[in-house]
Amino acid sequence: MLQGWVRNGDIRIHYLDNTGTSEKETPLVIIPGLTEADDDYEEMIQELLPRRTIVITLRGRGQSDAPKEGYTLEDHVSDIEAVINNIIIDHFILFGYSRGVSYALAYAIENRGRVKGLIIGDYPAVHTNLRPGWADFFTGLPDWKGKSVLERVNKETLERIEAESEEIHFKEQLKKLDCPFLIIRGGLDGAALTEEGVRDYMDAVPNARVRVFEKADHNLFTPDSGQMVHTFQEFFQEIDQRDKQSQ
Repeated sequence: MLQGWVRNGDIRIHYLDNTGTSEKETPLVIIPGLTEADDDYEEMIQELLPRRTIVITLRGRGQSDAPKEGYTLEDHVSDIEAVINNIIIDHFILFGYSRGVSYALAYAIENRGRVKGLIIGDYPAVHTNLRPGWADFFTGLPDWKGKSVLERVNKETLERIEAESEEIHFKEQLKKLDCPFLIIRGGLDGAALTEEGVRDYMDAVPNARVRVFEKADHNLFTPDSGQMVHTFQEFFQEIDQRDKQSQ
């Protein structure tokens, strides 16, 4: 595992790279959920070897810097751009989980030529506007993957994410994408992506594949963490085969 930092202006952004060496397999870039960091995915990206996989810790989380302001959608997308441009990978598969989906979608729409495949992890095609009081509510949620919210991100950062949020819909813009598209949602109560939300994706991307993890809620990684890796591997085969045919 390689840990690295890149500069996005005055802000340092941390990432984790499994240093996979396969030249035949398209790399994967992961955009974690709202308060997650790259180390939440360390075990999973080890399982994905030898495919190179990079996890980006967005500003205000983990070992990345936490500026006092600058938490708009565009600010987060610029973090993704800074890492990808610094580590110099031209083409890759992009996976966004939870609110990381909206950052991944915004990046993919603006960088269509670089994204070979897109994976949606239980979140609608909307960057939501977080209502006043959301930060207070969010800090009271149960632990996530063994850590409390405030162990993951400080209250001031959550308040800025709330204050600088706005509602942005991606449905129409998704029609511009021309790459394999995988949608994963939880099948239990508590999943963030509803059947209606899936239909919005399918209206925009009719050829998208949908996988429902029947025993999972929003946390797609439990109770069967291996299901995610297996689902990824099936999707990767389609993309790798498509690359071979285009060569």
